[in-house]
Amino acid sequence: MAQRTLWARPSLFRKAAARPHRRRPVSVTPMQTRSVKAVRRRLFLLAGMALLTTATAPVSGQPQDTVIVGLTGEPDSLLPGFSRLFVAAEVSAALFVPLVDWNSDWQLYPRLAAEVPTLENGRWRLLPNNEMEVTYRIRPGFKWHDGTPVTAQDVVFAWEVARDPRAGAVPPDPAISAVTAPDPVTVVVRWSARRPYAHLGHPPLPRHLLEAQFRSDPAALRTGAFARRPVGSGPYRFVEWVRGRHIRLQAVEDYPEGRPKIPNLVVRFFPSAAAVGTEELHVNATGVRSPGDFETVRPPSLIFEHIAVNLDNPWLRDRRVRQALLYALDRESIRARAWGAAVEVAHTWLPPRHPAHHADVRRYSQDAGLARRLLADAGWTPGPDGIVRNAAGERLELVIMTTPGHPQRERTQDLLIEQWRTVGVAARKENPANFFELLARRRFPHLAMFAWVLDPATNGYDIWHSSQIPSEANRFQGANYSAWRHEENDRLLDQVAQEVVEARRVALLRQQQDLWAEELPSLPLWFRSFPVFVHRNLTGVMPTGLPGGLLWNVHEWAWRP
Repeated sequence: MAQRTLWARPSLFRKAAARPHRRRPVSVTPMQTRSVKAVRRRLFLLAGMALLTTATAPVSGQPQDTVIVGLTGEPDSLLPGFSRLFVAAEVSAALFVPLVDWNSDWQLYPRLAAEVPTLENGRWRLLPNNEMEVTYRIRPGFKWHDGTPVTAQDVVFAWEVARDPRAGAVPPDPAISAVTAPDPVTVVVRWSARRPYAHLGHPPLPRHLLEAQFRSDPAALRTGAFARRPVGSGPYRFVEWVRGRHIRLQAVEDYPEGRPKIPNLVVRFFPSAAAVGTEELHVNATGVRSPGDFETVRPPSLIFEHIAVNLDNPWLRDRRVRQALLYALDRESIRARAWGAAVEVAHTWLPPRHPAHHADVRRYSQDAGLARRLLADAGWTPGPDGIVRNAAGERLELVIMTTPGHPQRERTQDLLIEQWRTVGVAARKENPANFFELLARRRFPHLAMFAWVLDPATNGYDIWHSSQIPSEANRFQGANYSAWRHEENDRLLDQVAQEVVEARRVALLRQQQDLWAEELPSLPLWFRSFPVFVHRNLTGVMPTGLPGGLLWNVHEWAWRP
Protein backbone atom coordinates (compact mmCIF):
# COMPACT_ATOMS: atom_id res chain seq x y z
CA MET A 1 0.00 0.00 0.00
CA ALA A 2 1.69 3.12 -1.13
CA GLN A 3 -0.03 6.10 0.39
CA ARG A 4 -1.27 5.24 3.86
CA THR A 5 -1.63 6.77 7.22
CA LEU A 6 1.61 7.75 8.81
CA TRP A 7 2.32 5.59 11.81
CA ALA A 8 -0.83 3.70 11.05
CA ARG A 9 -1.59 0.21 12.18
CA PRO A 10 1.80 -1.25 12.97
CA SER A 11 2.35 -4.85 11.89
CA LEU A 12 4.84 -7.30 13.20
CA PHE A 13 5.23 -10.37 11.06
CA ARG A 14 7.13 -13.45 12.05
CA LYS A 15 8.51 -13.38 8.52
CA ALA A 16 8.85 -10.52 6.10
CA ALA A 17 9.31 -10.81 2.38
CA ALA A 18 12.85 -10.01 1.34
CA ARG A 19 11.74 -8.56 -1.98
CA PRO A 20 8.59 -8.26 -4.08
CA HIS A 21 7.12 -11.52 -5.33
CA ARG A 22 6.89 -11.77 -9.09
CA ARG A 23 3.80 -13.96 -9.17
CA ARG A 24 0.33 -12.72 -9.86
CA PRO A 25 -1.66 -12.56 -6.62
CA VAL A 26 -3.90 -15.50 -5.90
CA SER A 27 -4.57 -15.49 -2.17
CA VAL A 28 -3.98 -13.55 1.01
CA THR A 29 -1.09 -14.48 3.25
CA PRO A 30 -2.36 -14.89 6.83
CA MET A 31 -0.92 -12.59 9.45
CA GLN A 32 1.49 -14.39 11.70
CA THR A 33 0.69 -15.21 15.30
CA ARG A 34 3.20 -12.87 16.91
CA SER A 35 2.14 -9.85 14.93
CA VAL A 36 2.37 -6.66 16.96
CA LYS A 37 0.84 -3.60 15.30
CA ALA A 38 -2.60 -2.00 14.94
CA VAL A 39 -2.54 1.78 14.89
CA ARG A 40 -5.02 3.53 12.72
CA ARG A 41 -4.21 2.57 9.14
CA ARG A 42 -5.76 4.73 6.50
CA LEU A 43 -8.76 3.39 4.70
CA PHE A 44 -9.34 4.38 1.12
CA LEU A 45 -12.50 5.44 -0.58
CA LEU A 46 -13.10 3.87 -3.96
CA ALA A 47 -15.39 5.61 -6.39
CA GLY A 48 -15.63 7.50 -9.63
CA MET A 49 -16.13 11.18 -8.89
CA ALA A 50 -17.74 13.80 -11.10
CA LEU A 51 -15.01 16.33 -10.43
CA LEU A 52 -13.51 16.16 -13.88
CA THR A 53 -14.15 17.61 -17.28
CA THR A 54 -15.31 15.53 -20.21
CA ALA A 55 -12.65 13.43 -21.92
CA THR A 56 -10.97 14.99 -24.91
CA ALA A 57 -8.21 13.72 -27.19
CA PRO A 58 -5.99 10.93 -25.86
CA VAL A 59 -2.59 11.71 -24.39
CA SER A 60 -0.07 11.01 -27.11
CA GLY A 61 3.21 9.12 -26.73
CA GLN A 62 5.18 6.34 -28.34
CA PRO A 63 4.10 2.98 -26.86
CA GLN A 64 7.66 1.91 -26.11
CA ASP A 65 8.35 5.15 -24.25
CA THR A 66 5.05 5.66 -22.46
CA VAL A 67 2.43 3.80 -20.47
CA ILE A 68 -1.00 5.37 -20.04
CA VAL A 69 -2.92 4.23 -16.95
CA GLY A 70 -6.65 4.87 -16.72
CA LEU A 71 -8.34 5.49 -13.35
CA THR A 72 -11.74 6.81 -12.28
CA GLY A 73 -11.73 9.92 -10.15
CA GLU A 74 -8.96 12.43 -9.59
CA PRO A 75 -6.73 13.07 -6.56
CA ASP A 76 -7.72 15.89 -4.25
CA SER A 77 -4.11 16.17 -3.06
CA LEU A 78 -0.74 14.54 -3.77
CA LEU A 79 0.58 15.24 -0.28
CA PRO A 80 1.04 11.83 1.39
CA GLY A 81 -1.19 11.32 4.39
CA PHE A 82 -3.71 13.99 3.40
CA SER A 83 -6.11 12.10 1.12
CA ARG A 84 -8.46 9.16 1.59
CA LEU A 85 -9.08 8.69 -2.12
CA PHE A 86 -8.01 5.47 -3.79
CA VAL A 87 -6.89 7.34 -6.91
CA ALA A 88 -4.56 9.52 -4.83
CA ALA A 89 -2.98 6.42 -3.33
CA GLU A 90 -2.28 5.05 -6.80
CA VAL A 91 -0.54 8.18 -8.07
CA SER A 92 1.44 8.52 -4.86
CA ALA A 93 2.69 4.94 -5.23
CA ALA A 94 4.78 6.07 -8.20
CA LEU A 95 5.93 9.31 -6.57
CA PHE A 96 6.78 8.30 -2.99
CA VAL A 97 8.42 5.36 -1.27
CA PRO A 98 7.17 4.08 2.11
CA LEU A 99 9.42 2.39 4.61
CA VAL A 100 7.69 -0.94 3.96
CA ASP A 101 5.01 -2.06 1.54
CA TRP A 102 2.69 -4.93 0.62
CA ASN A 103 3.72 -7.12 -2.30
CA SER A 104 1.43 -9.04 -4.63
CA ASP A 105 1.15 -11.90 -2.11
CA TRP A 106 0.06 -9.47 0.62
CA GLN A 107 3.32 -9.83 2.50
CA LEU A 108 5.30 -6.94 3.88
CA TYR A 109 8.66 -6.27 2.27
CA PRO A 110 11.20 -3.46 2.78
CA ARG A 111 11.25 -0.42 0.51
CA LEU A 112 12.96 2.62 1.99
CA ALA A 113 13.82 0.55 5.05
CA ALA A 114 16.67 -1.95 4.81
CA GLU A 115 14.47 -4.63 6.38
CA VAL A 116 11.06 -5.06 7.96
CA PRO A 117 11.36 -4.94 11.76
CA THR A 118 10.43 -8.22 13.43
CA LEU A 119 10.89 -9.86 16.81
CA GLU A 120 13.25 -12.31 15.15
CA ASN A 121 15.67 -9.75 13.74
CA GLY A 122 15.60 -7.70 16.95
CA ARG A 123 14.42 -4.48 15.35
CA TRP A 124 11.08 -4.91 17.08
CA ARG A 125 11.46 -5.10 20.86
CA LEU A 126 8.79 -5.70 23.46
CA LEU A 127 9.60 -3.72 26.58
CA PRO A 128 8.30 -3.74 30.17
CA ASN A 129 4.98 -2.02 30.92
CA ASN A 130 3.58 -3.06 27.52
CA GLU A 131 5.87 -0.63 25.73
CA MET A 132 7.57 -1.31 22.39
CA GLU A 133 10.49 0.03 20.39
CA VAL A 134 10.79 -0.33 16.63
CA THR A 135 13.97 0.57 14.76
CA TYR A 136 14.38 1.18 11.03
CA ARG A 137 17.52 1.63 8.98
CA ILE A 138 17.23 3.78 5.86
CA ARG A 139 18.66 2.15 2.74
CA PRO A 140 21.39 4.16 1.01
CA GLY A 141 20.80 5.79 -2.36
CA PHE A 142 17.26 7.15 -1.94
CA LYS A 143 17.01 10.82 -2.82
CA TRP A 144 14.30 13.38 -3.15
CA HIS A 145 13.74 14.32 -6.74
CA ASP A 146 15.66 17.57 -6.21
CA GLY A 147 18.75 15.49 -5.41
CA THR A 148 18.68 15.84 -1.61
CA PRO A 149 19.23 12.51 0.23
CA VAL A 150 16.29 11.02 2.12
CA THR A 151 17.23 10.85 5.81
CA ALA A 152 15.77 9.67 9.09
CA GLN A 153 14.95 13.29 9.89
CA ASP A 154 12.44 13.27 7.02
CA VAL A 155 10.63 10.38 8.73
CA VAL A 156 10.62 12.24 12.04
CA PHE A 157 9.30 15.35 10.29
CA ALA A 158 6.45 13.40 8.69
CA TRP A 159 5.37 12.25 12.15
CA GLU A 160 5.53 15.81 13.46
CA VAL A 161 3.26 16.96 10.62
CA ALA A 162 0.79 14.12 11.14
CA ARG A 163 0.46 14.72 14.88
CA ASP A 164 -0.25 18.45 14.52
CA PRO A 165 -4.05 18.75 14.20
CA ARG A 166 -3.68 22.09 12.42
CA ALA A 167 -2.11 20.36 9.42
CA GLY A 168 -5.20 18.25 8.72
CA ALA A 169 -3.44 14.93 8.09
CA VAL A 170 -4.70 11.66 9.47
CA PRO A 171 -3.50 11.74 13.10
CA PRO A 172 -0.94 9.22 14.34
CA ASP A 173 -1.68 6.60 16.92
CA PRO A 174 -1.49 8.26 20.36
CA ALA A 175 0.44 5.21 21.57
CA ILE A 176 3.48 6.50 19.65
CA SER A 177 5.28 8.42 22.37
CA ALA A 178 8.35 9.46 20.38
CA VAL A 179 10.00 9.22 16.98
CA THR A 180 13.68 10.04 16.93
CA ALA A 181 16.63 9.94 14.54
CA PRO A 182 19.85 9.16 16.46
CA ASP A 183 21.73 9.38 13.16
CA PRO A 184 20.86 10.18 9.51
CA VAL A 185 19.92 6.59 8.65
CA THR A 186 18.26 5.34 11.85
CA VAL A 187 14.64 5.88 12.93
CA VAL A 188 13.50 4.77 16.39
CA VAL A 189 9.78 4.66 17.15
CA ARG A 190 8.79 4.35 20.79
CA TRP A 191 5.36 2.98 21.67
CA SER A 192 3.63 3.38 25.04
CA ALA A 193 1.25 0.47 24.31
CA ARG A 194 1.24 -2.79 22.39
CA ARG A 195 -0.09 -2.75 18.85
CA PRO A 196 -0.58 -5.80 16.61
CA TYR A 197 0.84 -4.10 13.51
CA ALA A 198 3.98 -2.06 13.75
CA HIS A 199 5.36 -1.18 10.34
CA LEU A 200 5.25 2.44 9.30
CA GLY A 201 3.14 2.53 6.21
CA HIS A 202 3.72 6.08 5.11
CA PRO A 203 6.40 7.85 3.11
CA PRO A 204 8.59 10.43 4.81
CA LEU A 205 8.21 14.08 3.90
CA PRO A 206 11.04 16.34 2.68
CA ARG A 207 11.89 18.43 5.73
CA HIS A 208 14.11 20.77 3.72
CA LEU A 209 11.20 21.75 1.46
CA LEU A 210 8.24 21.80 3.85
CA GLU A 211 9.48 22.66 7.32
CA ALA A 212 9.41 26.46 6.92
CA GLN A 213 5.80 26.40 5.68
CA PHE A 214 4.79 23.89 8.35
CA ARG A 215 6.24 26.02 11.17
CA SER A 216 4.59 29.21 9.90
CA ASP A 217 1.19 27.89 8.77
CA PRO A 218 0.52 24.14 9.19
CA ALA A 219 -2.96 24.38 7.68
CA ALA A 220 -1.52 25.66 4.40
CA LEU A 221 0.25 22.37 3.69
CA ARG A 222 -2.95 20.62 2.65
CA THR A 223 -3.63 22.94 -0.27
CA GLY A 224 -0.16 24.38 -0.82
CA ALA A 225 2.07 24.15 -3.87
CA PHE A 226 3.63 20.85 -2.76
CA ALA A 227 0.23 19.13 -2.71
CA ARG A 228 -0.16 20.11 -6.38
CA ARG A 229 3.47 19.73 -7.55
CA PRO A 230 5.13 17.28 -5.18
CA VAL A 231 8.82 16.46 -4.96
CA GLY A 232 8.87 12.76 -4.22
CA SER A 233 11.36 9.97 -3.64
CA GLY A 234 9.82 7.22 -5.79
CA PRO A 235 10.61 5.75 -9.20
CA TYR A 236 8.86 8.58 -11.07
CA ARG A 237 9.10 12.34 -10.70
CA PHE A 238 6.24 14.79 -11.17
CA VAL A 239 6.04 16.64 -14.50
CA GLU A 240 2.55 18.13 -14.85
CA TRP A 241 -1.02 17.94 -13.64
CA VAL A 242 -3.69 18.98 -16.12
CA ARG A 243 -6.77 19.21 -13.93
CA GLY A 244 -9.64 17.05 -15.09
CA ARG A 245 -7.34 15.32 -17.51
CA HIS A 246 -4.10 13.63 -16.46
CA ILE A 247 -0.91 13.64 -14.40
CA ARG A 248 2.33 13.08 -16.28
CA LEU A 249 5.37 11.53 -14.60
CA GLN A 250 8.94 10.89 -15.74
CA ALA A 251 11.26 8.03 -14.78
CA VAL A 252 14.04 8.66 -12.25
CA GLU A 253 17.21 7.38 -13.90
CA ASP A 254 19.12 6.54 -10.73
CA TYR A 255 16.23 5.10 -8.70
CA PRO A 256 17.78 2.71 -6.09
CA GLU A 257 15.33 -0.17 -6.64
CA GLY A 258 16.19 -0.21 -10.34
CA ARG A 259 15.89 2.22 -13.20
CA PRO A 260 12.26 2.25 -14.47
CA LYS A 261 11.98 0.56 -17.85
CA ILE A 262 9.20 2.88 -19.03
CA PRO A 263 10.48 6.48 -19.45
CA ASN A 264 7.10 8.21 -19.22
CA LEU A 265 4.00 7.42 -17.19
CA VAL A 266 0.67 9.15 -17.76
CA VAL A 267 -2.21 8.65 -15.32
CA ARG A 268 -5.42 9.50 -17.12
CA PHE A 269 -8.49 10.43 -15.07
CA PHE A 270 -12.13 9.77 -15.95
CA PRO A 271 -15.21 11.01 -14.12
CA SER A 272 -16.71 7.54 -14.49
CA ALA A 273 -15.98 4.24 -16.19
CA ALA A 274 -18.54 5.11 -18.84
CA ALA A 275 -16.41 8.09 -19.90
CA VAL A 276 -13.49 5.94 -21.04
CA GLY A 277 -14.90 5.49 -24.54
CA THR A 278 -12.17 4.94 -27.13
CA GLU A 279 -9.35 6.55 -25.16
CA GLU A 280 -5.91 5.08 -25.64
CA LEU A 281 -4.96 3.19 -22.48
CA HIS A 282 -2.37 0.54 -21.73
CA VAL A 283 -3.43 -0.27 -18.16
CA ASN A 284 -7.13 0.25 -17.57
CA ALA A 285 -8.33 0.14 -13.96
CA THR A 286 -11.63 1.94 -14.55
CA GLY A 287 -13.59 -1.33 -14.54
CA VAL A 288 -14.69 -1.04 -18.19
CA ARG A 289 -12.61 -2.59 -20.95
CA SER A 290 -11.33 -0.12 -23.54
CA PRO A 291 -10.60 -1.00 -27.18
CA GLY A 292 -7.38 -2.89 -27.77
CA ASP A 293 -5.55 -6.13 -27.13
CA PHE A 294 -5.87 -6.60 -23.36
CA GLU A 295 -5.67 -9.42 -20.89
CA THR A 296 -7.85 -9.30 -17.77
CA VAL A 297 -6.29 -9.50 -14.32
CA ARG A 298 -8.53 -9.89 -11.27
CA PRO A 299 -6.46 -9.31 -8.15
CA PRO A 300 -7.79 -10.36 -4.76
CA SER A 301 -9.18 -7.40 -2.90
CA LEU A 302 -10.83 -6.20 0.28
CA ILE A 303 -13.47 -3.82 -1.08
CA PHE A 304 -16.55 -3.34 1.09
CA GLU A 305 -19.48 -1.62 -0.62
CA HIS A 306 -22.08 -0.38 1.84
CA ILE A 307 -24.50 2.36 2.83
CA ALA A 308 -23.41 4.55 5.73
CA VAL A 309 -26.38 5.48 7.94
CA ASN A 310 -26.44 8.87 9.64
CA LEU A 311 -27.15 7.80 13.20
CA ASP A 312 -27.56 11.39 14.36
CA ASN A 313 -30.84 11.42 12.47
CA PRO A 314 -33.63 10.60 14.97
CA TRP A 315 -35.44 8.33 12.51
CA LEU A 316 -32.38 6.22 11.78
CA ARG A 317 -31.14 6.14 15.36
CA ASP A 318 -33.71 3.42 16.01
CA ARG A 319 -32.07 0.06 15.26
CA ARG A 320 -35.41 -1.40 14.18
CA VAL A 321 -35.64 1.08 11.32
CA ARG A 322 -32.14 0.18 10.12
CA GLN A 323 -32.94 -3.52 10.29
CA ALA A 324 -36.20 -2.94 8.41
CA LEU A 325 -34.32 -1.14 5.64
CA LEU A 326 -32.07 -4.16 5.18
CA TYR A 327 -34.83 -6.77 5.47
CA ALA A 328 -36.71 -4.92 2.72
CA LEU A 329 -33.94 -5.62 0.20
CA ASP A 330 -33.37 -8.53 -2.14
CA ARG A 331 -29.65 -7.85 -2.44
CA GLU A 332 -29.09 -10.87 -4.65
CA SER A 333 -31.41 -9.51 -7.30
CA ILE A 334 -29.91 -6.02 -7.01
CA ARG A 335 -26.44 -7.51 -7.35
CA ALA A 336 -27.44 -9.44 -10.47
CA ARG A 337 -29.20 -6.51 -12.11
CA ALA A 338 -26.69 -3.77 -11.28
CA TRP A 339 -23.32 -5.46 -10.85
CA GLY A 340 -23.38 -8.98 -12.27
CA ALA A 341 -20.97 -11.66 -11.11
CA ALA A 342 -18.27 -9.21 -10.01
CA VAL A 343 -19.67 -8.90 -6.47
CA GLU A 344 -20.94 -11.15 -3.67
CA VAL A 345 -23.52 -10.13 -1.10
CA ALA A 346 -21.97 -8.99 2.19
CA HIS A 347 -23.32 -9.85 5.62
CA THR A 348 -20.55 -8.22 7.66
CA TRP A 349 -17.98 -5.50 7.02
CA LEU A 350 -14.78 -7.58 6.86
CA PRO A 351 -14.36 -9.28 3.46
CA PRO A 352 -13.79 -13.04 3.13
CA ARG A 353 -10.07 -12.69 2.41
CA HIS A 354 -9.46 -10.83 5.66
CA PRO A 355 -8.11 -13.17 8.39
CA ALA A 356 -10.90 -12.15 10.79
CA HIS A 357 -13.84 -12.43 8.38
CA HIS A 358 -16.89 -13.82 10.21
CA ALA A 359 -19.04 -15.97 7.93
CA ASP A 360 -21.63 -16.82 10.60
CA VAL A 361 -22.97 -13.40 11.56
CA ARG A 362 -26.68 -12.66 11.51
CA ARG A 363 -28.02 -12.54 7.96
CA TYR A 364 -30.81 -10.40 6.58
CA SER A 365 -32.52 -12.26 3.77
CA GLN A 366 -35.37 -10.34 2.20
CA ASP A 367 -38.50 -10.43 4.38
CA ALA A 368 -40.87 -7.59 3.56
CA GLY A 369 -43.37 -8.68 6.21
CA LEU A 370 -40.75 -8.57 8.95
CA ALA A 371 -39.57 -5.18 7.67
CA ARG A 372 -43.10 -3.79 8.00
CA ARG A 373 -43.48 -5.23 11.52
CA LEU A 374 -40.18 -3.69 12.63
CA LEU A 375 -41.27 -0.31 11.28
CA ALA A 376 -44.60 -0.64 13.09
CA ASP A 377 -42.82 -1.55 16.33
CA ALA A 378 -40.74 1.59 15.90
CA GLY A 379 -43.89 3.72 15.59
CA TRP A 380 -44.16 3.99 11.82
CA THR A 381 -47.59 3.24 10.35
CA PRO A 382 -48.78 3.47 6.72
CA GLY A 383 -50.35 6.73 5.54
CA PRO A 384 -52.93 7.21 2.77
CA ASP A 385 -50.19 7.22 0.13
CA GLY A 386 -48.65 3.99 1.43
CA ILE A 387 -45.64 5.71 2.98
CA VAL A 388 -45.22 5.14 6.70
CA ARG A 389 -45.52 8.04 9.13
CA ASN A 390 -44.54 8.52 12.75
CA ALA A 391 -46.65 9.94 15.58
CA ALA A 392 -45.68 13.46 14.52
CA GLY A 393 -47.07 12.82 11.04
CA GLU A 394 -43.64 12.85 9.40
CA ARG A 395 -43.24 10.64 6.33
CA LEU A 396 -40.26 8.28 6.37
CA GLU A 397 -38.62 9.78 3.31
CA LEU A 398 -34.87 9.32 3.00
CA VAL A 399 -32.15 10.77 0.80
CA ILE A 400 -29.56 8.31 -0.49
CA MET A 401 -26.38 9.83 -1.87
CA THR A 402 -23.46 8.33 -3.80
CA THR A 403 -20.74 9.25 -6.26
CA PRO A 404 -22.09 10.79 -9.46
CA GLY A 405 -21.38 9.29 -12.85
CA HIS A 406 -21.12 5.71 -11.55
CA PRO A 407 -23.61 3.59 -13.54
CA GLN A 408 -23.67 0.56 -11.21
CA ARG A 409 -24.23 2.68 -8.12
CA GLU A 410 -26.90 4.78 -9.78
CA ARG A 411 -28.68 1.62 -10.93
CA THR A 412 -28.35 0.28 -7.38
CA GLN A 413 -29.97 3.45 -6.04
CA ASP A 414 -32.95 2.97 -8.35
CA LEU A 415 -33.42 -0.61 -7.21
CA LEU A 416 -33.04 0.26 -3.53
CA ILE A 417 -35.65 3.00 -3.86
CA GLU A 418 -38.00 0.60 -5.65
CA GLN A 419 -37.70 -2.12 -2.99
CA TRP A 420 -37.92 0.23 0.01
CA ARG A 421 -41.15 1.61 -1.44
CA THR A 422 -42.74 -1.84 -1.10
CA VAL A 423 -42.47 -1.60 2.72
CA GLY A 424 -43.64 2.01 2.90
CA VAL A 425 -40.29 3.83 2.88
CA ALA A 426 -39.87 6.65 0.40
CA ALA A 427 -36.40 7.54 -0.86
CA ARG A 428 -34.85 9.77 -3.46
CA LYS A 429 -31.31 9.98 -4.78
CA GLU A 430 -28.98 12.95 -4.71
CA ASN A 431 -25.47 12.58 -6.13
CA PRO A 432 -23.57 15.83 -5.63
CA ALA A 433 -20.19 16.47 -7.23
CA ASN A 434 -18.71 17.14 -3.78
CA PHE A 435 -19.97 13.83 -2.38
CA PHE A 436 -16.73 12.95 -0.58
CA GLU A 437 -16.45 16.38 1.01
CA LEU A 438 -19.99 16.04 2.35
CA LEU A 439 -19.27 12.52 3.54
CA ALA A 440 -16.04 13.46 5.32
CA ARG A 441 -17.81 16.27 7.16
CA ARG A 442 -20.91 14.16 7.83
CA ARG A 443 -23.18 16.47 5.87
CA PHE A 444 -25.30 13.75 4.33
CA PRO A 445 -28.87 13.76 5.69
CA HIS A 446 -29.63 10.03 5.80
CA LEU A 447 -27.76 7.48 3.67
CA ALA A 448 -24.44 7.51 1.76
CA MET A 449 -23.32 4.66 -0.52
CA PHE A 450 -19.61 4.13 -1.17
CA ALA A 451 -16.83 1.56 -0.72
CA TRP A 452 -13.95 1.16 1.67
CA VAL A 453 -10.77 -0.41 0.28
CA LEU A 454 -9.36 -2.29 3.25
CA ASP A 455 -6.15 -4.26 3.70
CA PRO A 456 -5.04 -7.34 5.67
CA ALA A 457 -4.21 -5.19 8.71
CA THR A 458 -7.57 -3.41 8.95
CA ASN A 459 -8.99 -3.67 12.47
CA GLY A 460 -12.05 -1.43 12.24
CA TYR A 461 -10.91 1.20 14.72
CA ASP A 462 -10.95 4.00 12.13
CA ILE A 463 -14.41 3.19 10.87
CA TRP A 464 -16.40 2.14 13.92
CA HIS A 465 -14.85 3.48 17.15
CA SER A 466 -16.77 6.43 18.61
CA SER A 467 -13.54 8.40 19.00
CA GLN A 468 -13.30 8.42 15.20
CA ILE A 469 -16.53 10.31 14.49
CA PRO A 470 -15.53 13.28 12.28
CA SER A 471 -16.14 16.62 13.93
CA GLU A 472 -14.76 20.13 14.13
CA ALA A 473 -13.00 19.08 17.34
CA ASN A 474 -10.87 16.51 15.50
CA ARG A 475 -10.78 18.55 12.28
CA PHE A 476 -12.93 15.92 10.57
CA GLN A 477 -10.12 13.37 10.57
CA GLY A 478 -12.15 10.41 11.80
CA ALA A 479 -13.76 7.88 9.45
CA ASN A 480 -16.76 6.79 11.54
CA TYR A 481 -19.08 8.56 9.13
CA SER A 482 -22.19 6.89 10.56
CA ALA A 483 -21.38 8.32 14.01
CA TRP A 484 -21.85 4.95 15.69
CA ARG A 485 -21.60 5.28 19.46
CA HIS A 486 -21.67 1.98 21.31
CA GLU A 487 -19.82 1.26 24.54
CA GLU A 488 -19.37 -2.48 23.92
CA ASN A 489 -18.14 -1.87 20.38
CA ASP A 490 -15.55 0.61 21.67
CA ARG A 491 -14.44 -1.85 24.33
CA LEU A 492 -13.93 -4.62 21.79
CA LEU A 493 -12.06 -2.38 19.35
CA ASP A 494 -9.83 -1.07 22.14
CA GLN A 495 -8.89 -4.66 22.92
CA VAL A 496 -8.36 -5.50 19.24
CA ALA A 497 -6.01 -2.55 18.88
CA GLN A 498 -3.73 -3.91 21.61
CA GLU A 499 -4.01 -7.67 21.18
CA VAL A 500 -0.73 -9.10 19.85
CA VAL A 501 -1.83 -12.74 19.55
CA GLU A 502 -3.58 -13.24 16.23
CA ALA A 503 -5.99 -15.95 17.38
CA ARG A 504 -7.29 -13.76 20.22
CA ARG A 505 -7.43 -10.71 17.95
CA VAL A 506 -9.48 -12.64 15.38
CA ALA A 507 -11.88 -13.82 18.10
CA LEU A 508 -12.40 -10.26 19.31
CA LEU A 509 -13.04 -8.99 15.78
CA ARG A 510 -15.61 -11.71 15.26
CA GLN A 511 -17.40 -10.68 18.45
CA GLN A 512 -17.37 -7.13 17.14
CA GLN A 513 -18.86 -8.29 13.83
CA ASP A 514 -21.67 -10.09 15.67
CA LEU A 515 -22.48 -6.84 17.45
CA TRP A 516 -22.15 -4.86 14.23
CA ALA A 517 -24.58 -7.16 12.41
CA GLU A 518 -27.17 -6.61 15.14
CA GLU A 519 -26.76 -2.85 15.33
CA LEU A 520 -26.19 -2.14 11.60
CA PRO A 521 -24.41 1.22 11.76
CA SER A 522 -24.22 0.77 8.00
CA LEU A 523 -26.12 -1.44 5.59
CA PRO A 524 -23.83 -4.05 4.00
CA LEU A 525 -24.22 -4.49 0.26
CA TRP A 526 -21.38 -6.49 -1.28
CA PHE A 527 -17.74 -7.36 -1.41
CA ARG A 528 -16.23 -6.77 -4.79
CA SER A 529 -13.05 -6.78 -6.77
CA PHE A 530 -12.36 -4.86 -9.89
CA PRO A 531 -10.72 -6.10 -13.08
CA VAL A 532 -7.56 -4.52 -14.40
CA PHE A 533 -7.13 -4.67 -18.18
CA VAL A 534 -3.49 -4.84 -19.19
CA HIS A 535 -2.12 -4.52 -22.71
CA ARG A 536 -0.79 -7.91 -23.77
CA ASN A 537 2.60 -6.50 -24.71
CA LEU A 538 3.13 -4.88 -21.31
CA THR A 539 4.84 -7.05 -18.69
CA GLY A 540 5.33 -6.79 -14.92
CA VAL A 541 1.88 -5.43 -14.02
CA MET A 542 0.85 -7.30 -10.84
CA PRO A 543 -1.94 -5.42 -9.06
CA THR A 544 -2.29 -6.33 -5.40
CA GLY A 545 -5.90 -5.21 -5.00
CA LEU A 546 -4.86 -2.93 -2.12
CA PRO A 547 -4.68 0.89 -2.11
CA GLY A 548 -1.64 1.95 -4.10
CA GLY A 549 -1.37 -1.63 -5.28
CA LEU A 550 -1.61 -0.99 -9.00
CA LEU A 551 1.59 1.05 -9.32
CA TRP A 552 3.49 -0.49 -6.39
CA ASN A 553 6.08 -2.04 -8.74
CA VAL A 554 5.72 0.33 -11.69
CA HIS A 555 9.50 0.58 -12.05
CA GLU A 556 9.46 -3.08 -13.16
CA TRP A 557 6.89 -2.66 -15.92
CA ALA A 558 8.26 -3.09 -19.44
CA TRP A 559 7.11 -3.36 -23.03
CA ARG A 560 7.93 -6.61 -24.78
CA PRO A 561 10.62 -6.19 -27.43
